[in-house]
Amino acid sequence: MLARNLRLGVVGALTIDLNKSDSSSYRFLGGGAFYSSVSLAGMGVETFLFTAYGPDMDVEWVEKLRKTGVRIVAQSFGKSIVFENSYEGALRIQKAYEGGEKIFVEKSVLKGLHAVHITPVLNEVDHRVLKEASEAGCRVSVDAQGFIRSVREDGRVVGVKRLLSDDHIKHIDYIHMSIEEQLFFLNNSVKELFDLNPRIIVEITDSEHGSFVMDRKHCYRIPAFKTRAADPTGAGDVYASVFLAKHLEKNDLLEAGLYASASASIKVEKTGSLFSLDPGEVERRADALRRVVESLY
Repeated sequence: MLARNLRLGVVGALTIDLNKSDSSSYRFLGGGAFYSSVSLAGMGVETFLFTAYGPDMDVEWVEKLRKTGVRIVAQSFGKSIVFENSYEGALRIQKAYEGGEKIFVEKSVLKGLHAVHITPVLNEVDHRVLKEASEAGCRVSVDAQGFIRSVREDGRVVGVKRLLSDDHIKHIDYIHMSIEEQLFFLNNSVKELFDLNPRIIVEITDSEHGSFVMDRKHCYRIPAFKTRAADPTGAGDVYASVFLAKHLEKNDLLEAGLYASASASIKVEKTGSLFSLDPGEVERRADALRRVVESLY
């Protein structure tokens, strides 16, 4: 699936997730770091996961993740972050329970990686990691979701205005957010990100309606591959991580977006957390999406 050998890091907590959708219910590993690292390892990327969890985590789950090829470097939390994800059609209702601890990774540990994908669920990654990764010579990719969330007293997860400062934005090479998350991450429009950081690449996903990928000079609308969604949990994480790897390989916005959309469509068909991206099927779907885009551009 990749013609270039890549060494990528992923930073974020492994969570305990209870996911309920219209067709299934399961309890397993979760978090953007989980879905991202599984996706990257499945693409043949040498993947290092810098994570944290508590003694309440099922170690057999972590071992299953390790067997996918992910190299895990774990810090200890007093307790794991727990998420309850309930879906009513496309509407997601989330509750979470966390202890407010932080993950930190020094630049000396990150040196030698091509890029680092930073994907917290509840602002649990120390913001200094962005600078550490940049100074280590890594491209820096960020998923916005964990930097625009807070937990109310009743456990309900709610959106808040961006927790990253403008100075942190200057260290980011790639940023992913959903169409809903942009309302919290942006003050006015995506232009403000390019004003702060002209080199940044932005990915905005809108579930079955497709996505947009853009840099300061180009913008492409990427269609979604039409399929039946059984469980959308983690689809955005798959999109962001695959986009990062393909863009590092080809330096092509459109191609990276096509592979990211194709890969995300495979994830939404799966129930349960562990999944695999069949390279042949990803290629087939990316080719189908490419034909659609060629008719548009």
